[in-house]
Amino acid sequence: MKIGKLNLSSIKKLSTKLTKDNIIRAIFYILILYSIAFKGAFFLGFAENKDPYTFNFFIGYNKARYFFKYYLAFTAVFLSFGFLFKGIGKYIYMLVINLFLTLLMIVDLWYFRGFLTVPSVMVVTQTANLDNMSGTILSLVSKYDAVFILDFIILFIYIFFTSRYFKKVRRSIKSFAIVFAISVIYIGYIPFNVYILHREVSGSYMFSGYDPMDSARYFSAVGYHVLDIYNVYKDSKPYKLTAEENKEIGNFFTDKKESLPDNKYKGVFANKNLLVIQVESLENFVINQKIDGQEITPSLNKLINNSIYFPNTFEQVNEGTSSDSDLMVNTSMLPLRSGSTFFKYPNTTYHSLPKLLEEMGYDTAAIHADKGSFWNYAAGLKGIGFKKFFDYYSYQDDEQIGLGLSDGTYLRQVVPKIQSLKQPFYSFVVTLTSHGPFDLPDKYKELKLTGELKDNIMGSYFQSVHYTDKHIGIFLDNLDKAGLLDNTVVVVVGDHTGVHKYYDDKVNTLKNPEPWYLDNGNHTVPFIIYQKNFKEPVKSDTYGGQIDIMPTIAYVLGIDENKYANSALGRNLLKTNKSFAVLTDKTFKSTGSISSEDKDRAVKSLQLSDKMIKSNYFKK
Repeated sequence: MKIGKLNLSSIKKLSTKLTKDNIIRAIFYILILYSIAFKGAFFLGFAENKDPYTFNFFIGYNKARYFFKYYLAFTAVFLSFGFLFKGIGKYIYMLVINLFLTLLMIVDLWYFRGFLTVPSVMVVTQTANLDNMSGTILSLVSKYDAVFILDFIILFIYIFFTSRYFKKVRRSIKSFAIVFAISVIYIGYIPFNVYILHREVSGSYMFSGYDPMDSARYFSAVGYHVLDIYNVYKDSKPYKLTAEENKEIGNFFTDKKESLPDNKYKGVFANKNLLVIQVESLENFVINQKIDGQEITPSLNKLINNSIYFPNTFEQVNEGTSSDSDLMVNTSMLPLRSGSTFFKYPNTTYHSLPKLLEEMGYDTAAIHADKGSFWNYAAGLKGIGFKKFFDYYSYQDDEQIGLGLSDGTYLRQVVPKIQSLKQPFYSFVVTLTSHGPFDLPDKYKELKLTGELKDNIMGSYFQSVHYTDKHIGIFLDNLDKAGLLDNTVVVVVGDHTGVHKYYDDKVNTLKNPEPWYLDNGNHTVPFIIYQKNFKEPVKSDTYGGQIDIMPTIAYVLGIDENKYANSALGRNLLKTNKSFAVLTDKTFKSTGSISSEDKDRAVKSLQLSDKMIKSNYFKK
């Protein structure tokens, strides 16, 4: 029997061919859909592992499986546009999208290893931060990262044997509309009900956007970036605090106050010059430690004999790293939860340390070895309130180590900058050489290291810190010869942890490490308040964070507490009965008895600081 020019046999063969074509194309689509979605689990397999440089699929999958439908939905949104292409172009598009999203997740992973979070789209505007960073970036790469490209081998083999089935494919607007609509409806069901219909729906916490890493867990890195673009757009509009938020902020400052009498440390260094030295990647664990009888930080160890020393000061930096420390040390405000505060809000008003001291007649200067564009330091520090700013262009570039000017040549040239300031002065000096990956030239390696430590990143860290410590000692000696140290209080702080923050996997390869080499989970930086003529050294065991540095300095300088009591998120560590700190990932560290109210308030301060900075809360 014939129907037109086709007989039933021909129709059957055509039907079979079309079915086979569709199955082969569908398999390709499913392969690429699931391979991208599983890479979201791969990302967690690194990020959630104790060592983010090694891969654990089961950890990643166990974290991702509860939200895997969102991983698929966000991936499907990107792939749906492929149906608008015809022929082989449809599948080339899907491969290109796979490559793009794969590279995105690999960059997210490298960024996570450096900052313990995922990057915001705002990072794209911060290309100045890549200056001289090639060595640091390469140190964040792991051989296990190759797991992200394994699917390409499978996909290319599949295409090689089935390419003839992809040539005569029509554009399908209907398929695009169906896949896109179903994916968007699934993704948008909860926020639509919560924010549009104002209904209570289980799972609404996932869309809070409060913690970037939580968003990456719930929606994969792909979904996080989609939501991040929306949040960046939303944040580009002026943030206006509600009456309820204003009340919440007011209650925070009222409730955190402790009714304690003043003590002998109030104004103990009143009217003296202030010199803050913020040391790159300086961790507290090296203080007063020796390697084969050799002191790692002899200069800082010597300072402690005439100091008030806080060894339990926890780092609280976020994506802005060193610039976040600049912010906290001078304002007692926590950095933004997403992005760099100096980049996004460089002109926010603060009741800052330089402003408070300027009211008391101090000359103020921020002194950096970096270029002012790096992390937007120039705008950020001037926004905080420093009247003068010296950066890389203020010095003779006669020696480079690692990221830039060596601490030796930099600190030598800083001395005349400080001498030029009118007394009393506040000088904020930031070092650079001890930045990872700690590539110190051999001629400057003065510690005699042996065995496996000599070739391990930990040994390199010791050498770099020892070098910087030596030049801090020379720097202070030069200031003393200039007659400045008798009337100057010197504060030494670490900007953030270093070898344990970025290279713990390499440290863990040591076969016979000393117990004190290893990361104990404390994430502490030293906080030392030194004065040459201070004869009653103090070592305080109180737990604090970087936001506690500013009110503590203000107290010993005799600044009226009423001027910062309602703006400093931190506590005066010399006038408190509470011993705690909250880390940027909401981890709470404490000793002694801490009430649940204090703990909740400390964790909430992360969010409140965000709102105050975005709304320019202190501008009157």
